[in-house]
Amino acid sequence: MPGESVRTPRVEHNVHNVCALIAVLVSGGMTWGCDADAIPPFQPGPGGASAIYSVVTAGGGHTCGVSSRGTFCWGDGDSGQLGDGSATDRNVPTALLAAFPTVVVDAGAQHSCGLGTDGRAYCWGSGADGRLGNGGFQDWLTPALVSDGLIFSSISAGSKHSCAVAVGGAAYCWGAGGDGRLGVGNEAQRISPAQALGGLAFAQISAGDRHTCGVTVAGAAYCWGDGSDGKLGTGNSFAQLAPTAVLGGLRFTQVSAGTRHTCGVVDTGGVYCWGAGANGRLGTGTTLSTSGPMIVASGLTFTQVSAGDTHTCAVSAGGAAFCWGDGSDGRLGTGNELDRSEPGLVSGAMGFARVSAADAHTCAVMANGSAFCWGAGADGRLGTGNENSRSSAAKVIGG
Repeated sequence: MPGESVRTPRVEHNVHNVCALIAVLVSGGMTWGCDADAIPPFQPGPGGASAIYSVVTAGGGHTCGVSSRGTFCWGDGDSGQLGDGSATDRNVPTALLAAFPTVVVDAGAQHSCGLGTDGRAYCWGSGADGRLGNGGFQDWLTPALVSDGLIFSSISAGSKHSCAVAVGGAAYCWGAGGDGRLGVGNEAQRISPAQALGGLAFAQISAGDRHTCGVTVAGAAYCWGDGSDGKLGTGNSFAQLAPTAVLGGLRFTQVSAGTRHTCGVVDTGGVYCWGAGANGRLGTGTTLSTSGPMIVASGLTFTQVSAGDTHTCAVSAGGAAFCWGDGSDGRLGTGNELDRSEPGLVSGAMGFARVSAADAHTCAVMANGSAFCWGAGADGRLGTGNENSRSSAAKVIGG
């Protein structure tokens, strides 16, 4: 029934028992236990040219990344979303407290998720609505194993839900189910992974605020959940309880679900966006909303795009970063706080590989592994050692 929790049996833990949490990570079913007060002290990464990032992802008020030295998070830590065993804000990268190496990490609104080298999924931070997928609703200060023993190839942390693609292409989601954002045919919240309907094989998935989108192995884009503002790209504003094809028959390589809009890269390198157009976040040269894909007005060839809250950013084939939409707090990185309805060049650095747009800040990883952030600096989310906002790319300290 809509709104009904789907529960699975589990052992209840105390949020402060960090050491016991690591127990679930050990292969063979072995469990550990230790004193929760024995949490290792804060250890920022050494930084410098040797800190080489492969992944950097911006969430609501925090950021996480995987570097050559391990997995690090920084910014707002109030719900434990930094995974360092505390609920403390950090203004420089802080090592994830986990007994396993992480190969992929994604920062959501108040939680984070990642994949270990064995493909198992872990989430940490706010456990409200079951968004951590570990069978309960408690907050976790360090990574907790997502239940059901599935092996995943990619994962995405949204606002109040999480989704992942299992080996073989099946999409699974868990957390808040309102508006059908889990794609399971109803609005029930789930505290463990539930397979999306349709039998589709996905290559990539993106959990937004109240909706989810993904790209199949054949390159077709599907969206589900809240359809207001036309963000599902289905030609209307109706909610969809299961994956529904995006209009236009375009062949996508990647898609990104934001708060009230969605964007994707097609196989020819063009970026298309749909949904709410306020502040120019669709990049079409206007502030008009649309319920179907519209090409971004640039003439550029892109390799990757990220839809945030009220802005969007993308990386061109030449390694330049461009942003458009709401310019407040400098989140576009163009050197000022002006809104833009067409792509504006990010200043301060060149040679980008991937970019990640969040609520009020943006972060990116360079081809050489350096990490940069810009926009609102509250809670230390830029990783620059302070809480100052930046209107151009600023290098992350440490990691």
